Amino acid sequence: MNNTFNYLTVLFILVLTSSCLQETESELDRIIERDNAALERYIDANGINATKVQSGFFYNKTQEMPDADQFENNDYIGVYFEIKSLDGQLIKSYLDETKDPVIFKQSIDGIWPTIIGYAAGLSRVGEEVMVYSPSYLAFGNYSYQQLILPNSNLVMKLKFARKYTEAELKAREEQMILDYIDANELEGYEKIRDGIYRRIVEAGDPEEALTENTDILTFDFKLFHLGESTVAFESNATNRPNVTLGRQENLQFLEHGLKGIRKEAKIEVLAYSFAGYDESIQIIPSDIRLDLFQKGEQIDLIRPFTPIKLSAEIVNVQ
Repeated sequence: MNNTFNYLTVLFILVLTSSCLQETESELDRIIERDNAALERYIDANGINATKVQSGFFYNKTQEMPDADQFENNDYIGVYFEIKSLDGQLIKSYLDETKDPVIFKQSIDGIWPTIIGYAAGLSRVGEEVMVYSPSYLAFGNYSYQQLILPNSNLVMKLKFARKYTEAELKAREEQMILDYIDANELEGYEKIRDGIYRRIVEAGDPEEALTENTDILTFDFKLFHLGESTVAFESNATNRPNVTLGRQENLQFLEHGLKGIRKEAKIEVLAYSFAGYDESIQIIPSDIRLDLFQKGEQIDLIRPFTPIKLSAEIVNVQ
């Protein structure tokens, strides 16, 4: 339990200093006072029996599982949710339990809005929780079209459906890759590492040596979420990336996918998220990820716990 409260304390500090809440201390005090008053009026007006926690939100459990495991730091959690503004405007609903839950890591930077992490820290596997959140623990002054208005206090229904192990998530994503290969009747893919599959579309210049550690590769690429046709991001002729093979900090799907091929080779790599963007933050709703990125937030465009597809061509090797 102490770990949970330490997590909540640090998380609260980070929320108040995040780029989505660039406010002075006096402005923050005003925001906290305003939001707290609005929530208290809403709770009283609707006769809601809810507990207020020190960080500023209210909650009540609509389904309790007292014998189930409580969530701890670094747990992988699957959640279903419905998010509304205090005036009833639906922001996003994802309650269909025939689909996989949205997965996030219970950590300081595992999910946004951070109120979901707060609520998980007070919950057990299988519990349903109603959460009444001030804006400063939710989207802050961020806005998105007419879906999210700045300084929105929220009413959230959360079901923390299950807890995963890392091994379960890796197996889940690897199976997604195998199902994708099978469903599309793809040939030529070879498993080169756990969770990483590659096929060589064009072998490249036969006079060139195979790439190896310490080689510096310049390459063109397109990166997709597995099964999606929209490019998540890509290189261009004036902004080609390069990677030095053999470095520990390399993304594993690049390190292994680009090794052992020749200059001018064209390849495709399918990889689970643990070989690439395993530290990517979960954004809810996912519709706003690109908008946050374009507004300068330090997040990856690639969603967490989602396999990726890389199409690449080696332009140069040094």
